[in-house]
Amino acid sequence: MRLNVEYLQEVLKRKQWSERQFALKTGLSPATVSRILSKKRGAGAKAIGAIRKALPDESMDKLFFFGLSVTECNNL
Repeated sequence: MRLNVEYLQEVLKRKQWSERQFALKTGLSPATVSRILSKKRGAGAKAIGAIRKALPDESMDKLFFFGLSVTECNNL
């Protein structure tokens, strides 16, 4: 499962939440949130759980990609 960063950014914009506000709501550090949103780092299990708790009304299908990526499929 991978985070759909573009959709998450849309949600934050719609809610008018800054990265810092989102970090407070998730319990993640502002630096971690910044790295995730800038795609410098993926979201691990802790971050995924925190994002789900902060955004319980958002669709899992929109927030996350499920299954193998194209690269992973090509490596089979």
